[in-house]
Amino acid sequence: MARRLGIGSALLSLVALAAGCGGLSTEEAQERCDRLRNTVPVCSTDESHAACVSCHEECGDDCEASTACPQTFACVD
Repeated sequence: MARRLGIGSALLSLVALAAGCGGLSTEEAQERCDRLRNTVPVCSTDESHAACVSCHEECGDDCEASTACPQTFACVD
């Protein structure tokens, strides 16, 4: 019984670790997107800022901004 609990706990830890990889926290994503908004204020709208935050939450450093104005964001492989 104890062995099953140990294996179950290990599997749960691995799943949690895999699910948390890649993205930033909401606060980190907002800070990063705020800096980007201040750098290119002409091309930053409320919608593009929200897309930036969402992309960084999902992809972290793998989120890339387009050269379009307003900016769009996508996860890169």
